[in-house]
Amino acid sequence: MRRTQSIFFTLLLLCSTLPLSAQGTAEVWINKAVSLFQNKGSEVVFRIDEEGYHISGKLLMEGNNYHFDTEEMKVWFDGTTQWTMQYDDEYCELYISNPTPEDQQSINPYLLLKNYKEHFTARDGSEKLISGKPVHEVILTAKDDQQELSSLHVYIKSDGHIAALLLNFPDDREYKIDVRSMRSGLTFPKNTFTYSEKSFPADEVIDMR
Repeated sequence: MRRTQSIFFTLLLLCSTLPLSAQGTAEVWINKAVSLFQNKGSEVVFRIDEEGYHISGKLLMEGNNYHFDTEEMKVWFDGTTQWTMQYDDEYCELYISNPTPEDQQSINPYLLLKNYKEHFTARDGSEKLISGKPVHEVILTAKDDQQELSSLHVYIKSDGHIAALLLNFPDDREYKIDVRSMRSGLTFPKNTFTYSEKSFPADEVIDMR
């Protein structure tokens, strides 16, 4: 469960907006990718690989709201309240919290980009092929050892869509996130980002607010 939550906390860091500017090639590519999330909602279908551990899931985002769904964990955030459901075949726990903006950045690789310059430096990597298609690599490196990530490699297609992410942690863990599909310009019902007790009953509720 903790591994899944750590993956989610990292994945969500990348879904906000940057002011569009052309200060350097790396920044231009990041801005191009993030601009896809500036308007309306987005859907990201992904697969994560980490030392033989595989998990697939879906992330829905609209404004500050998000919904994350895998076979082990569901998260809803309506802009104020976050519901985190962790479960297995026998037991289900629901955690309720009010994350701060700083917490949300640690939760949401698609919010890291909003303020990445505060804690990371960006540089161009190399041109690569993913699934036979060319992508541009941007490498974000932590300015100090207090960051959750030591580095993040973002692989961006020519149209700005992210093809993959490679996340490196200070303890030498490495996650690879393959983005299977990404759609933008969507509109979701409001209840998409709100927990429903009727639809997802929990065995235990832990209110951390």
